[in-house]
Amino acid sequence: MLLWIGFAVLAVAATGALAWPLRGKSAHIGLSTSDADSAVYRDQLAEIEADRERGLLSEAEAKGARVEVARRLLQHAAPDGSTRLTASTEERGHAAATQYVLLGVLAGIPAAAVALYLVLGSPSLPALPLASRSVIPGVNASVALLVAKVEDALKENPGDGRGWEVLAPVYMRLGRSADAAHAYSESIRLNGESVPRLMGFAEASLLAGKGIVGDEVRRASSRILALEPGRAEPRAWLALGKEQDGDLAGAAADYKAMLEEAGADAPWRQPVEERLEAVAQRLAGTAAPLAGTADGAASKDAPKDARGTPGGAPGGRDAAAIAGLPAGEQARMIEGMVTRLAERLRENGKDIGGWQRLIRSYAVLGRKDEAKAAIADARKNFSDDEGVQVKLDELARSLGLGS
Repeated sequence: MLLWIGFAVLAVAATGALAWPLRGKSAHIGLSTSDADSAVYRDQLAEIEADRERGLLSEAEAKGARVEVARRLLQHAAPDGSTRLTASTEERGHAAATQYVLLGVLAGIPAAAVALYLVLGSPSLPALPLASRSVIPGVNASVALLVAKVEDALKENPGDGRGWEVLAPVYMRLGRSADAAHAYSESIRLNGESVPRLMGFAEASLLAGKGIVGDEVRRASSRILALEPGRAEPRAWLALGKEQDGDLAGAAADYKAMLEEAGADAPWRQPVEERLEAVAQRLAGTAAPLAGTADGAASKDAPKDARGTPGGAPGGRDAAAIAGLPAGEQARMIEGMVTRLAERLRENGKDIGGWQRLIRSYAVLGRKDEAKAAIADARKNFSDDEGVQVKLDELARSLGLGS
């Protein structure tokens, strides 16, 4: 309804704008030529008088101009020597008829437009909510439109290497990892191998494969290391692939080598330490295998210490020291390391990484009460650090210890 009201207002405004100049023309439409000339000359006389009053014309100039206008007026006078200032009845009727025709045409324009819209338009089409107009939910409409345009261009010209290279990282940001992997693959095929393209392809393939290190990721990782041997990400991906294949000793050796070569402030040190810890736990038989690995489920024959408790697990560098020991020795060594870690944290509790390893170890050992107590102690040591509190909440939930 509001749309139609808007149409009506616009139509009236447009018609009024066109009809306004005709409002005073009826007195002149249909007059004879002499009548029209008389009106023109009278206007000229008025202009001369106005120019004289403003000082644009002197008195003599104004007088001469008036005489000239009078002379022209006399030349166009009626045959009887007079000038007609009004139209005849017939002429007035003709003028009125002409004006009605013009106004009818103006009124017919919006009527014709409405009729044409009813025939060719879609007045019954329901409104489309603004929220549903984006091509991709949650994505800026302009970004989605640009992506669609590039996709259309690539359909027509699939050999456009630049187009694939531009589109691949956009797919990644949109969460379309499978499409990103394909785009990176095409970019590599058309533009050649480079570390950024291979990195993008490996990462996208890893995400599309739900974390499984497939053959494509392994080949890309090997090519990256051939081009840039010190790159950490492909080394970690290859080590993760060994984990998933069940080659725990090989994975532990790779992780250990990475940590030994890395600086103390390497941004990837903590995740690699956590992976080494997980491998050590699996070697000791105290943790379930990684998702997607060849050995499938957790071992039911976890080694026991003298009290019949499953062995705990250390973290980081300590885990590497026990990776190659026999299972029984691993269990005893892990138990001792967990105890020493707890004692160290009682003396200095400002080590959030240590608390996280201790809490995980207690959970793996089945000592949930001690794990909960460790969480409480960690909270006390970081009572003024909201970020650490959030991490502890997430860790507790992941281990089934509440929040």
